[in-house]
Amino acid sequence: MLDFLLIRFPFRSPEAWTERINSGSILVDAALADGNFILHPNMLISHHNARVVEPSVPDEIRILEETENFLAVFKPAPMPIHPGGRYNKNSLHFILEEKGFGNLHILHRLDAVTSGIVLLGKTVPFAQKAQELFTNGGVQKTYAAIVAGEPEMDVFECDQSIIRDKGYRFRCGNEPGAKSARTLFRVLKRNGENSIIECTPITGRTHQIRLHLQAYGFPIIDDPVYGPKASENTAPNRSISLRHIKLDIPALGVCVSCEAAF
Repeated sequence: MLDFLLIRFPFRSPEAWTERINSGSILVDAALADGNFILHPNMLISHHNARVVEPSVPDEIRILEETENFLAVFKPAPMPIHPGGRYNKNSLHFILEEKGFGNLHILHRLDAVTSGIVLLGKTVPFAQKAQELFTNGGVQKTYAAIVAGEPEMDVFECDQSIIRDKGYRFRCGNEPGAKSARTLFRVLKRNGENSIIECTPITGRTHQIRLHLQAYGFPIIDDPVYGPKASENTAPNRSISLRHIKLDIPALGVCVSCEAAF
């Protein structure tokens, strides 16, 4: 069990997890278990995490477009889309419900540390069609990122496959289990030290843009996980210079954009 906790939640040390196990804060199928307990499929691990203050998030959600079928908003970072982990009330879905937008359907992901456009369905038929298009490549998403360095070429691409490393971290690699990925890049501006790059993901793997920029040698300047000053002990709990600036779904007549300025 201790191995599982360290892999799934690496932001705590072995000593910290051992202390929580020994204090009875972690149960397996509602029963006490030590760190050497052997886990099997379908077992339920519960963690009583008392007196934890939910992290604050920016309160700057902007409505970009609203129709009878969908709601498009600008999500600030760091803010998760739906409740989970350390976040409950401080999530996009919960905050929108408090603002009177009930029964919204989450259609796609956007990392908590990434700001930009999020599309939510207001009707079941629209949500079903949109999710099908997201799955089958009928959606074009465009991002802008500030990266370290200046690419020589104005246009380039990366097609390295992606695989989970440990916990919330992924890495590029072509070993068994890796998923194919492809991202197109175009330099918008160079300033002698950093560059602003337009990023168009052709596939939709977790952390794809961040990983492909890192693999190409131009990581996002302030990315604590994959950036120039990345640290294995840093939790991804702050905004980074990556913004989702355009969402285009031709089959549904949806085209939403926002400013690329950071």
